[in-house]
Amino acid sequence: MFEPEQRRDLRRSLPLVVLTGFRATGKTTVGRILAELLGYRFIDTDEVITSRLGCSIAESVSRYGWQPFRDLEREVLKELAGEENAVVATGGGAVLHRKTWQQLHNQSFVIWLRADVATILSRLGADEKTAMQRPSLSGQDQETEIPALLEEREPMYQAGSDMVIDTENRTPNVLAATIFQQLIANSADR
Repeated sequence: MFEPEQRRDLRRSLPLVVLTGFRATGKTTVGRILAELLGYRFIDTDEVITSRLGCSIAESVSRYGWQPFRDLEREVLKELAGEENAVVATGGGAVLHRKTWQQLHNQSFVIWLRADVATILSRLGADEKTAMQRPSLSGQDQETEIPALLEEREPMYQAGSDMVIDTENRTPNVLAATIFQQLIANSADR
């Protein structure tokens, strides 16, 4: 399906690919598939953070609030700026670290996985791990919180990304293949 020389060209022109977007837009699932297509390692920042915390995000937030999580998230993003041959799935709030995000963006190709409120709510409702992995950011119910956060964050996702991919009504495999094809096209232009 994809030629070895295409992968080799991508490794030279796009050594680090970063996925951003709100919760439940498919960053982890699509990222794993994309990493396999590229022959890259896959790194999920939330997994790195929970490993370092020694507990789930929800447990950490319940005990200490959001700030320690955000501080550790910023450090992990700084570390990742030097990675090569990797696909990184970031947390939905990673773009809030504007200076650090810009440094990461300067060293990578960033793809924003976008979904509308209804799609995000549907995906969160279908995910049994949501409560453990995705505690409320504001203390509000999801139907109130998500539209407000999207309104705040979408300009940051847009400004901090090189490509936008709508994820609605598309399977993770289709999304990863679409991204791969677009990366091949973009690397040919570089």
